[in-house]
Amino acid sequence: MSQHLPPSDANERVALPGPVLQRLSGSDLVARGSVNVISVKAIKSWAGEWWSDKRNDVWTYVERKLAEHLDRQDMRARISDSEFLIATHNDQGLAAQATSVKILEDVLTHLLGVADPSEMGIRSVIGLEGGEAVCKRIDPAVILAARARRDSVRSPVRFTVDPADESRRTPVAFTTAAGAALRVDFTLEHVVSLRRNITTAVRIEPMVTHLASGRQASARALTKLSDRDVAFIDESTLKYAAVFARSAQGHTTPELILPASFRTLGTQRGRDLLTGTAGLSLALLRGGVMIELVDVTRGTPAGRLLEVVGLLRALTRGVIARVPPDKEALRVLRDARLAGLALDASDLSGEAAKIAMDMMAFGRDARGLAPMTILQGLPQDGFFAAAEQAGLTHAALRANYPLGKQAAA
Repeated sequence: MSQHLPPSDANERVALPGPVLQRLSGSDLVARGSVNVISVKAIKSWAGEWWSDKRNDVWTYVERKLAEHLDRQDMRARISDSEFLIATHNDQGLAAQATSVKILEDVLTHLLGVADPSEMGIRSVIGLEGGEAVCKRIDPAVILAARARRDSVRSPVRFTVDPADESRRTPVAFTTAAGAALRVDFTLEHVVSLRRNITTAVRIEPMVTHLASGRQASARALTKLSDRDVAFIDESTLKYAAVFARSAQGHTTPELILPASFRTLGTQRGRDLLTGTAGLSLALLRGGVMIELVDVTRGTPAGRLLEVVGLLRALTRGVIARVPPDKEALRVLRDARLAGLALDASDLSGEAAKIAMDMMAFGRDARGLAPMTILQGLPQDGFFAAAEQAGLTHAALRANYPLGKQAAA
């Protein structure tokens, strides 16, 4: 009944009732980061000697909030007079923690009038040993920062990043095989869980500018570049991603989505580049980095795609395929065991009604092919509701400027 635990002096232990321990031991919920413990000790402290009279009312209100925010198959249990265990089947990592934070926020606000982050006792269960849950305390400030839909200096993956290290890797400039001078600026997009309204991944976005005209190249225009030019952009993306890879590890931070070309990563040299980039060790890639293959189309050879996706899955946290709004492009992905499918808003055109129809079609056609279905590159917040209506799981706003330029504006 024990699970391997990382050594930490900060770990805390909480006794669990037998039935709760048995249910957790027979599942992968702890390993997925889906189990958390919330505490109402702030309310108990406020009630003082009246706690014995008030606790039944507190428990009743907590149960009401658990029922409001959790699904029927989710597990919930009171494990002491002031602690509740929550295990979510469909949410893990940051999304599961966000659910626990929201529940505790509602409870504290209702009963104390305010939800002070310093009084929000939330712990993630990281293992089971000797009839106890081994827990690591969660910083609610990380969850609050992850609620933002845009990148900022407070983005969770930036907490430990040296800005100077980032600025050395963006922008980069190069001349294409056809003689065009291009500049690549890198920026970050928050990929937001529509169900939990929390950033569960941060996506790198390469913004390519044609220096002679000043125009930004579309994502599809980049697919027309030579293999060498595409490989240069991919290599620069990998070097930029290395700045954030260490901050995207484990269940307490968003994962990092790294876009790259199927043309590059479909070669052994490209995969060697992925694992050989300084700061992108195999452990870090597997611990929190997902690859987004940006140029999957209906013409992509199905057998070769499945082979490459399988190889990349062994090297990383998972693989996402970015596809055009084309049902045929999805057919080759049915057996690929992808972590996600992404549709970029830049690929949607026409009247608002046609865009809405394309979004609904993507949501319908992508259902069941991957756990995450993402509509990224959105121009404004209003499209989040449309993405949710289409049955998608995640959405992201297009980052207009690198963070440095935002701060200077």
